[in-house]
Amino acid sequence: EVEYEVRELVRGNEPGDDLLAIATERNAIMIIIGLRRRSPVGKLLLGSNSQKVLLNAVCPVLTVKG
Repeated sequence: EVEYEVRELVRGNEPGDDLLAIATERNAIMIIIGLRRRSPVGKLLLGSNSQKVLLNAVCPVLTVKG
């Protein structure tokens, strides 16, 4: 059985920042996120929450392609 928690956050923060904060707060052993394909220009203009999580997570990150 996998223990999990669902939260809905609406505070004006970037989703990646919220996810990283929660993972740190809860001492997460893994983060699982979905990815979607974006162009390099799209990443530059809009940022990338997935990229932020992948680069800054305190635990392993499993990515799942849609």
